[in-house]
This record gives sequence, C-alpha cells and structure tokens, in this order.
Amino acid sequence: MKEKEKCKIVQDLLPSFIEHLTNDETNKFIEEHLETCEDCKKVYENMKKDLNVDNNTKEKKKVKFLKKYRNKLRVLEIIILIIFVAFVINTGRKIYIITDLNNKAEEYTSSTNYHRVIYTINKGNYRKTEIFSLDDKKKIVSTTMSSDGKKKVVRMYGTKIGTDTDTQYVKTNTPIENYRQNIYVETETERTARLNLEASISVDPQEAFWGLDNIGQLIVCAITTSINKTTFDGEECYYVSAMPYILSNTSMYVNKNTGLLISAMASEIEVVDGSIQRIPGAEYEFEFGTVTEDDFIEPDISEYEIVE
Repeated sequence: MKEKEKCKIVQDLLPSFIEHLTNDETNKFIEEHLETCEDCKKVYENMKKDLNVDNNTKEKKKVKFLKKYRNKLRVLEIIILIIFVAFVINTGRKIYIITDLNNKAEEYTSSTNYHRVIYTINKGNYRKTEIFSLDDKKKIVSTTMSSDGKKKVVRMYGTKIGTDTDTQYVKTNTPIENYRQNIYVETETERTARLNLEASISVDPQEAFWGLDNIGQLIVCAITTSINKTTFDGEECYYVSAMPYILSNTSMYVNKNTGLLISAMASEIEVVDGSIQRIPGAEYEFEFGTVTEDDFIEPDISEYEIVE
C-alpha cells in the first residue's frame, strides 16, 4: 500500500480512533503509522484538540441545560407547593366558616319559640309560609297566589302528641314528631275545616349547612363549595355556591351572625328514585322569643264547613 493512501485511510479513521470506536487491530495499525508519519501525527493532534474542545463545549451545554432544567423543575415545585398550601388554607378557611355558622345556627334551631316566614316563587306561583312554634305547639299559615290570580290560604294548628324515635326524616335525621291538627282552608269560593287529624309536621331546617354528619362530609363540602363575604338586604352574610347534591340549595345567602338562611336560589336535584325535584327560590325571615299563646287562637269554626 502506498504511503499516501495509507495516510488517507488513517486520517479517515482518526475521529473514530480518538472516540475509541475502532477495534484493537485498527488501533495497532493507526498507532504504528503515527509513530512514522509526522503529517498524520499533526493531523491527529489537531483533530484531538478540536474534538476535546467540541466535547467540552457539548459538556458545558449539557451542564447548562441540566441547570436550566433543574431551575425550571424547582420553580414548578415551588408553584405546586404554593398552590397546595393555598388550597389547604382556603379549604381550612371554609371548614372554619361552615363549622362556625353551624354552631351559631344551633343556638337558634334549638329554640322552641320562633316565628319563621318563607317567601317562594315557583314558575309564577307565589307562596308565603309562616311557621309559629311555641313549645309543643305549631301553627303553619300558607298563603298561595297562583299564576292565574287565585288565592288560597291554609291554616294548620297542631299540638304535639308524641315522637316516633324509630323513624327519622331523611333530610334532617331528626325523629318524626306527630301532632293532632286542625286545618282551615280558605279560597275565593269556600271555607272548609278538617278537625282532629293526626299527622307528622315537617319543618325544613333553618341552618344552611344541615346534614353534615362527619368530618368527611364537612371536608367534601368545603372543597366543593365557594364561600365569599357579602351583604344582602343590609345584613352581613356569606354567599355560598355549592356543587349539587352537597347542599339542598346550590346557591344561597347565609347570615354571618346567626348562621341562618337569608335567601336561596332556585335549583333542581335528583332524588333517590332518579326523578328531578325542583327547589324554588326562597327568602327567609326569623324572629325568636316573640310567639305567644294568642298566636294559636283558632278561627271561628261556625264560619267553616267541616269536612271529613
């Protein structure tokens, strides 16, 4: 083989030789040639120097990239940590507010002397419901105005005759209370009365966050609920917007000082049998300690037709 051709072969192999990619036999051939050829040796030295510089540059770039990647990863970790801490703080804040409102409401819901007024509008039908409670007595006055202008007033007077502790209301987990009732109905055309009936009376809970029986439900409610301070009708309150099925009303105003409902938006929920139940929008008023025996004086029965 001519020396010139040998130099070309060696110089072509030098990059692989420098990178330790050639086999032992090729290495021996290149090394022997470099010992006798100054030109190839210079090419080798220069090439080795250039490759080292290139490798150093690549290494520096790699290190720089890794540093940049680690910095970005660190920033991402900090952002995730901040979001998590903010989530925990916000959830803790809502748990505190819900618990505080429940504790405040309990002072009122345990009262046996209250007057509660509920105003509802449901697809054009207006209803005002007044509930009077005094110890073992209940009076419920329901005034309905239909969309066609017809008015109906139902007055129910009840005296508690017993409590069924084996049966509870599904919504409130409270025992069924049975009452002896007299019911008076007035329309534009007639007045009727039904006397000495025995039936239970269900009064919807006055607190906003009823039915939270354990810490798990409380946490789920806090996570899925938005709670913001605001005012409503001049009262300091919280505006609560909740996921369906967590609360009975998905949006409502709750009095900050009493924990009682001020207003609730209309909503629809799916009940046990799969059907959709409409909950009309409502506004609430409360009085405590104002109900007297005079509120339970019944109408003159002679003005009513008694029906079975």
